[in-house]
Amino acid sequence: MNLVEQLETRTGAMKVSELSELLGVDDKHVYRMAARGRLPSFHVGGAVRFDPHEVANWLRSKYGTDTGVRKRAPRGASSARGETSSAA
Repeated sequence: MNLVEQLETRTGAMKVSELSELLGVDDKHVYRMAARGRLPSFHVGGAVRFDPHEVANWLRSKYGTDTGVRKRAPRGASSARGETSSAA
């Protein structure tokens, strides 16, 4: 099951710690993205919460209709086709 499908099966609001674990990022990163309006969120009292279906839609809009989220290759990694750069 991919990330978007995992989000869509959830019910109820998600806490920052739950979403950060699912996304594989630090809590502070999730707080910053929510505060800047880059990640759909809402407040309950003083707590930040996330609707898992809204987050799934956000991921789709950010990464396309393919429900799998593509990760960037680490800097300095060779390409998938095995090409290497050479300094001559």
